[in-house]
Amino acid sequence: MQVLLFLLIGVVGGFLSGLLGIGGGVVLIPLLVYISHMPIKTATSVSMVVIIFAAFSGILGHYRGRNIHVPTGMCMGVASIFSAFSGSFVSGFVSDRILYHLYTGLVAGALMMLLFSQAQDSSVAGEFQFRKLPTVLVGILQGFLTGILGIGGGFIVVPFMIYLLNMPTLLAIGTSLLVILFSAIAGFFGRLATGQFNLGITIWVTLATIPAAQMGAWIAQKTNPRLLRFFLVILLGLILAKMIGSLFL
Repeated sequence: MQVLLFLLIGVVGGFLSGLLGIGGGVVLIPLLVYISHMPIKTATSVSMVVIIFAAFSGILGHYRGRNIHVPTGMCMGVASIFSAFSGSFVSGFVSDRILYHLYTGLVAGALMMLLFSQAQDSSVAGEFQFRKLPTVLVGILQGFLTGILGIGGGFIVVPFMIYLLNMPTLLAIGTSLLVILFSAIAGFFGRLATGQFNLGITIWVTLATIPAAQMGAWIAQKTNPRLLRFFLVILLGLILAKMIGSLFL
């Protein structure tokens, strides 16, 4: 039963990763903590490894649909590498309670950006204007958050791309997975240095994540961008409500 639970968690995380470009960590961590009763530090470490495979699988699906802006993804990805490694190393010295509060605050911030954004609904890469400096700054911040929390950063990257970089919704979803791949690999080596892993659980969750991310990417390309943005708002709202409730209870 335990193995089936981890497989199911992997399917949910992988599917939402491909569908919404969120990496899966924002879903995987609450599922691992609340359903499998895993300590948050172990959950973030498992999530870090799974994100690598989920992002790569989702990239393949979105690239076929031309929903990835490669210059933005590469620029943010490279900028995030060092900061992701630094965040992963710092995470070993931060208490679970501080991680929990930081995670809750980030979900709230991402939700606010999506609610107040005026996103385009075209997914044509040629209509997007690439700006290097804001892209680099967002990449550095996202990388550090990825490392310290074990999140792919997609739930932060997608709102940042839409709200700050004025990127079309579907293009932001596909491009975020490319950014996540860079920072998740860097974050993985940071976690490896501190020995924060459970190999058995990681393997089972990862096996389910790969095909689920492909399916999510395929469905995203056939879904209205406004509806995808609405799904992401609902998802973040549910997670935020659960985490705030847990803080008070």
